[in-house]
Amino acid sequence: MSILVVGASGAVGGAVVAGLLDRGERVRATSRTPQKLALPAEVEVFAADLDDPASFTEALTRVERVFLYADLAEPEPLLATFAAAGVRHVVVLSSSSVTLPGAAEDFNGSRFLRVEEAVARSGLAYTFLRPGGFASNAARWSWGVKGESAVPLPYPDAVQAPIHEQDIADVAVVALTTDALVGAAPVLTGPERLTLREQVALIGDVIGRPVTVVEQTEAESSAMLSRFVPEVWVRQIIKDWREAVGATPPISDEYTRITGRPSRTFRAWVVDHADLFR
Repeated sequence: MSILVVGASGAVGGAVVAGLLDRGERVRATSRTPQKLALPAEVEVFAADLDDPASFTEALTRVERVFLYADLAEPEPLLATFAAAGVRHVVVLSSSSVTLPGAAEDFNGSRFLRVEEAVARSGLAYTFLRPGGFASNAARWSWGVKGESAVPLPYPDAVQAPIHEQDIADVAVVALTTDALVGAAPVLTGPERLTLREQVALIGDVIGRPVTVVEQTEAESSAMLSRFVPEVWVRQIIKDWREAVGATPPISDEYTRITGRPSRTFRAWVVDHADLFR
């Protein structure tokens, strides 16, 4: 039997593929544009579109477990296709935003809740991975670090507990290769609280030159971000930063409990991705 990774083009999905291969699993991956996937030759790659559940039929043959990252208005038809094909267990890359008050009305929380609730109703066994903010969000700063050794931010004192994508993938691999996390919904965070200002300074420390913060207004930040991401995401990003000023986000020990290893620091993420900033 094979394990299917839906979302293998992302940083987490790619790391899940690598982790499964390391364990000797047979791995399949899907993409709307499979020719763009850069995966090891032993991975079977299929063309499939989340908005067209029937397109998954071939990829699901002899698949019992699926890693799923999906942002779908109506996930039910896709899940019905999984069930009809004999899938037993779905590991969903969700978000810790589903645990926050008002999640159903929040842009980010609502889209993940929608998928979680549909999976729970589907009759399939499930694991919901609920990471907090990704350390990889700092990749947005690469152009400023490279160009001016400066990062413009409206709320540099926003506090986060950024998680390395490899930590999320490690937990996903446990969920996909054992029954230890069936029915579980672990919240995953990095091991430390850091302000955005501290994250910027850490990047400078790793690459060996000072990187400063340039404080912006919300309007200035919105105008800048709108050049790269949709407006709904601009509002979400700025809202999250604003609400995180002075916050004390919880630190989860779920990664260590599940894997037996300490979780990776933000510094470790920067070291792993230092070429983004040089």
